[in-house]
Amino acid sequence: MTDTQVVAEWYNQNAVLEHNRLNAGPLEFSISLRVIDQCLEQLRRRTDQPLRILDLGGGTGRYAVELARQGHSVTLTDISRSELQLAKSFAAESGVTLDAIVEADARAIRVYPKERNLQTVFTASTYDLILCQGPMYHLLEESERIHVLCACASMLRANGILAVAFVTQYAHLRDIAQRDPARLATEFDDFYREYLSSGRYTRNPAVPSYHTNVEDVRRLFRKVDRLLRSQDRVGLALSRIVPCEGFLGGGLAGKLGDLPPDVYERWVDVVMQFVEDEALLGNADHWLTIAERRD
Repeated sequence: MTDTQVVAEWYNQNAVLEHNRLNAGPLEFSISLRVIDQCLEQLRRRTDQPLRILDLGGGTGRYAVELARQGHSVTLTDISRSELQLAKSFAAESGVTLDAIVEADARAIRVYPKERNLQTVFTASTYDLILCQGPMYHLLEESERIHVLCACASMLRANGILAVAFVTQYAHLRDIAQRDPARLATEFDDFYREYLSSGRYTRNPAVPSYHTNVEDVRRLFRKVDRLLRSQDRVGLALSRIVPCEGFLGGGLAGKLGDLPPDVYERWVDVVMQFVEDEALLGNADHWLTIAERRD
């Protein structure tokens, strides 16, 4: 079982670092936001009302604030108190108001029926879009990941969309190939054999992580879909796996953030042309998976 208090403490100590991470490597944010905008456009075709969005594990509010700027009703939750404090300041400085900012452990979410009218943001059939772009990075047990995905599906309205981010195993393997290539062999029997099988990155006890591969992601969503259909007669259909760095993972996009905005956006345009190419999934460090609730 994941010790989420260890995870919370790491983010409490590194809130500013995490907030600035997407400035240092902006391509992940830009591609993810464009894909999210595509999801919002799909949802807007069904209603002219402001969309309700839950940013679960949304950290310092980089996505939540941007979506609130667009006029959507956004609720932000995270396990880190320090990150949420930074999110409050970031929202105020950006001139937007978030519906709610709530400290919560995604692994422990309990979804309540709407008719009970409890003072909680975790209510059934409430949100048009749910972002889950942090929790899967750290949940070591498949049962924990399944619980979070099922909870998200329950909180979605009919035909609502769930966007879930994952870190790839390829990202870590590229990193050690560049920085310390001998480690794979010297630690293979003690660590890497199990890591390649399970995706559990526990070598750094201060921040346990989960890294995945394409087939495991697809298998996870199939399990969640079957479980939901057997229990609640709803489904969760995986429709896309998007490589957030496109063909520029492994630090290849490092200089893009130094470009003038118009030149940078041209690069984003080009990367977006290829995000549906499944051959690029291994090139990316992060994936944004898109799934829809089916009633």
